[in-house]
Amino acid sequence: MKEQNTMVYNARGITTFRDLLEGSVELYGERTAFLYSDAGEITEVTYERTFENVRAFAAYLRSLLPEGAKVAVIGKNSYFWALTYLTVTCGVGMIVPIDKDLRSDEIEALLSTADVGAVVYSPELKEKIIGLQSDRRLLLNMEDFEEYLEKGRDLIAAGDRSYEQHRVDPHAPGILLFTSGTTGVSKGVVLSQYNICSNLMSIAKIMRIYPEDRALSIAPLHHTFECTAGFLVIFYNGGSIAYNSSLRRLQAELKLFRPTVMASVPLILNTFRNTIIKKYSQMRGGKAVLSLQRVLSDMTGKKAGKRIFSIVNETFGGRMRLIVSGAAPLEPETYRDYERFGIKVYIGYGLTETSPVVAVHTDFYSAPDDIGFPLPGTKVRLDNVNEEGVGELVVKGPGVMLGYYHDPAATEQVMEDGWFHTGDLARCTPRGTYQIAGRIKSMIVTPSGKKVFPEELELFLCKHPCVAECMVYESEEEGVSKITAAVYPDEEEVAARLSKEGVTPGSAGYEREKRRLIQEAVKGVNARFPAYKHITRLVLRSVEFEKTTTRKIRRNAPENRVGE
Repeated sequence: MKEQNTMVYNARGITTFRDLLEGSVELYGERTAFLYSDAGEITEVTYERTFENVRAFAAYLRSLLPEGAKVAVIGKNSYFWALTYLTVTCGVGMIVPIDKDLRSDEIEALLSTADVGAVVYSPELKEKIIGLQSDRRLLLNMEDFEEYLEKGRDLIAAGDRSYEQHRVDPHAPGILLFTSGTTGVSKGVVLSQYNICSNLMSIAKIMRIYPEDRALSIAPLHHTFECTAGFLVIFYNGGSIAYNSSLRRLQAELKLFRPTVMASVPLILNTFRNTIIKKYSQMRGGKAVLSLQRVLSDMTGKKAGKRIFSIVNETFGGRMRLIVSGAAPLEPETYRDYERFGIKVYIGYGLTETSPVVAVHTDFYSAPDDIGFPLPGTKVRLDNVNEEGVGELVVKGPGVMLGYYHDPAATEQVMEDGWFHTGDLARCTPRGTYQIAGRIKSMIVTPSGKKVFPEELELFLCKHPCVAECMVYESEEEGVSKITAAVYPDEEEVAARLSKEGVTPGSAGYEREKRRLIQEAVKGVNARFPAYKHITRLVLRSVEFEKTTTRKIRRNAPENRVGE
């Protein structure tokens, strides 16, 4: 059992989001808290203005809803999404963030399960929301937010004190999050406000975010990782938060908002990294610049990276200093390249059930091949450790959930004396940090009883330039169990390599030669491992894998096990 005991920085104490809101308003009142692009114009909202809007919206909601009501928020990342989250948790009741990419019937099922009294949604979802049972709940379009706020201000002027009279129990159910992960099985995770506040305080003890920092919110806010790292952590520390309107506009909005920090997922980081490397490779002398950069960075550190890679720096808006990566493993080489580019990357690990962060790199420790130490105050142990030092990661601490919503049986399956069984496999390094090996549910057990972790094979297979995405799983062929790799090729890279051999797309033998290239990548992976871990079947895909909203491949989705 290990925990990181050294609390390096002081962190202000909070037990509720109300403490968070009012403390940040007191400390950073006139500073910009949020900014967003509206018809080409950047709108900025201060901490004080945010507080006024929270009180007004709380008054309006409380005029329509009972004390303690559940309110769902659904839509793209925006100031109004964040305002709804703060308003409900500070002045109304329980917040229920919902995935905007769900179908209407799926949304309705979750709202009914949660007994939601109101839904606040962004305008682009209007057609989808119309399909909900509006007679059962209040539907509020974010497009009309100014109207709601004006009505709330009128209520306050007339003597309404709903916000002041509302009481928040830090340890009572405060947030209900439906999570499907990669299995497609939805569970309602119940968190208290103190669960998440304890996470914020622990992060503040190991990672400095400054009032001068600006974050660009990219990953979906209904996911706890983005809500914590891309929103609440920044708000706690007095920084400002800008919003990415779509991934298609990500490059433009990085330049527009010029963020200094960002929470992201490996897929996006890999895409940026590969684009940068390809761009330099196509420039005259670009390959020499890349080689020189790698040598100088390894010798002299990130300052050389910022000087030599000014173009890379500008790609991220000119001020990026720190990216926190979560939700999936990050390739060590991607980590190293960002270091060489002059941008620090901290890798973290967590789950919705742990509010979410369990372990993460810090201002005093980071490495390309692990997830760092457990947060201060969080205990971690490994259960059922095998001969390779791999066991199930089990967590205890103030961030562990209250339980699954209306499902005591499921809660009992994962909780034991306050310890949460994550279902993730990990190993502890000699320095006390942790490495994630994979999921218990995805682990392959060979006929001889040997255990194979698909994520380990995928990590190396995806390093090959011709592999865009991959998933390793167990399949059966003529009664024989096989370790199978489904691969979605990088068609651009495949075409470039084969064209040098005189084989072009559409020509005779092109598909055969493409399979040969991918098979060579598989052979390279197999050469790294003992025979029982070898990939023995290859499936090529013509379309990307079906993914979660945090860009993780859905392992159990039937369509992800279908190839050409």
